[in-house]
Amino acid sequence: MNTAKKGIRHIAKICALKGVRHAIISPGSRNAPIIAAFLAEKSISCTSIVDERSAAFFALGIAQQERNPVALICTSGSAVLNYAPAIAEAYYQKIPLIILSADRPHEWIDQGENQSIVQQDIYRNYIKKSVELPVESIHEKDEWYSNRLVNEAINCAMYPEAGPVHINIPLREPLYDLVDIKEEELPKLIQAHPFESILDATTIQSLQAQWSQAKKKMIIVGAQANDEALNTILNHISKDDSTIILCEQISNIHIDSNAYISMVDACIESITQLPLPTFKPEIVITIGGGIVSKKIKFYFRKNQLQHWHVSKTGEHWDTFQNLSRVIQQSASVFLQTLYQNQPNTISSDYRESWLNLQDKAHQLHIQYLSTLLFCDFKVFEYILKELPAKSNIHFGNSTPIRYANLFLQSSSKSFSINANRGVSGIDGVTSTASGAAFAHPQQLTFCITGDIAFLYDSNALWNERLSKNLRIIIINNGGGNIFKIIPGPTQIDRYEEYIETKQQVNIESLSKAYHIDFFTCNDALSLEKIFQTFIDNAQAAILEIKTDSDYSASTLKNYFNYLITHYEQ
Repeated sequence: MNTAKKGIRHIAKICALKGVRHAIISPGSRNAPIIAAFLAEKSISCTSIVDERSAAFFALGIAQQERNPVALICTSGSAVLNYAPAIAEAYYQKIPLIILSADRPHEWIDQGENQSIVQQDIYRNYIKKSVELPVESIHEKDEWYSNRLVNEAINCAMYPEAGPVHINIPLREPLYDLVDIKEEELPKLIQAHPFESILDATTIQSLQAQWSQAKKKMIIVGAQANDEALNTILNHISKDDSTIILCEQISNIHIDSNAYISMVDACIESITQLPLPTFKPEIVITIGGGIVSKKIKFYFRKNQLQHWHVSKTGEHWDTFQNLSRVIQQSASVFLQTLYQNQPNTISSDYRESWLNLQDKAHQLHIQYLSTLLFCDFKVFEYILKELPAKSNIHFGNSTPIRYANLFLQSSSKSFSINANRGVSGIDGVTSTASGAAFAHPQQLTFCITGDIAFLYDSNALWNERLSKNLRIIIINNGGGNIFKIIPGPTQIDRYEEYIETKQQVNIESLSKAYHIDFFTCNDALSLEKIFQTFIDNAQAAILEIKTDSDYSASTLKNYFNYLITHYEQ
């Protein structure tokens, strides 16, 4: 049985014909016709998640993995607002989501009706496109108009770069009028196609000349999904003596030669002890999303250089306050063009200088860790070494991703790494990882998070479709330990209560409430004993690792001082 509302049936059919394979649905009454229409589309897998905020991040996790639009369906009112954090994250990560929000008809907005708010353009600051459909398809032109808007919105979710779109759907009663539809004429489809801008020959020649003549060049790769075409060209570029590539864990770069910089913060900190001209680039190219490291941002803001930002949508990200060019093209195509017919003949020791710097920083890194007792830093050393190759990893946004970026990347493990660094909020870490696990059930997915972020998103466990391949690792130091590390917060009165927000929640009891298998440890020996059992568990599982908050914070603070004081040129 399907909804009697033809326009709603067409929405679901257009989604199916355009390749949407997942719909995440939160229960309600006003959205009942939309639910009925999507349940009738056998090519779309429907999943029910009650909490809209968790549901939206779950959808984000699926779309993050598959790079294909995921539909989100909710009722009217505050349910729509609960999608907002994940939509903002999707917008800045360029992840395709299709939000289908049921609404009251126009005449009942702001009239004291239940579950009614102004929903049109509700996400206006962080949505690629927002449309509102006609209340009813009375005339054939209403149907044409509605279908056109749906086509346009879904196409916009993918091109020229992906992102979230919002389709607001005012619905009059009856909502539960169902019909048995055997066959129906298909709605009109408007196809969109990928577009790649082409630089004119004069511009290409000018850029190639500037790039080839520079002896000190740098490419910084921000957050992005694995891109084989980009990896291929970066492998080629990594052999250029005048160019160094910088990336973080969430850059998902796998260069065969390991001739790139992944210990960005450690290297930047070490530079303070060395002659600046040796490491300062003449030209920097940035690609991908934002970078985590504040140190590199502050370093380049102090120095004059040319900054070229490459992006298909052409956003003007003046991250280093030195932006000189915006190149509207995909990174792999641009870099291939830049290096086309360009022999590597220029004499330069720039790449070697950076790689030597990283080698020395890495040696000091190993020495420092060998002096530490059990703490957050030691936990990350162990986890990153012991996680199975080709794991799917989702890092929390505060200390977890920062700790991960302090370690030398291992291309041989071929991890797929994500974090919600578009907006970098505390919300939705576990829900997003749960969606990622759901998208790839044959691949182990590890959510590595802190205790506060986990508790904030504990409704992620309230999900009957929690995948067996999900492993949640919680580093529990009793509060928001990031605020003990960054300068400033500890000066505030009653800091522990109002900023660090110390907590004493029994995570084991919480896990049992949701019937999730639970493991715990509080020292190196117990971690080593239990870790493989945790990985091999037959169901989704939680591992709580308890650490000392004060000692963990002090070891990270002292880390950079150690690099500076022990560095020998």
